[in-house]
Amino acid sequence: MAISASTEELADSFQNFAARRGFDDIVVTLGLQPHAADGTSIAFSLPLREPVAQASGMFSAAALFGAADIAGTFPLMQSYDDQGLFPLAVQSSQNFLSNSKAEFAVATARMLRAGGSVAVTEVAVADSAGKLLMSATFTYVLSRRVVGR
Repeated sequence: MAISASTEELADSFQNFAARRGFDDIVVTLGLQPHAADGTSIAFSLPLREPVAQASGMFSAAALFGAADIAGTFPLMQSYDDQGLFPLAVQSSQNFLSNSKAEFAVATARMLRAGGSVAVTEVAVADSAGKLLMSATFTYVLSRRVVGR
């Protein structure tokens, strides 16, 4: 499957993956929801709520990192699922640039390289007003994996 070309396609793919997974994982903990897709990038929204906030009421670094990792992983999952491959993060680099008490943040990912065994994604996380909170790159090894328990 190619990267979702619309938010509706992303939502369908997201729901199908959740059903195949068969258990609640970090996506549920973070409260991530499909936000946008255009065939070259996908985005998930991260609502600001107590479980993902730090002591001052802004997004925790761990929540921003989790949203970025999942956003970076998802287009690769879509691209390689038909080959039975799953992206496993082996390296990442993050720059936390700012923080916010906005209603939600949006993690937008695009693939920089998609090869036969390694892939790289770039993710920008901005708040709902568009202020950049985090920039990240992720390197994944593509491995044979079965989704679910």
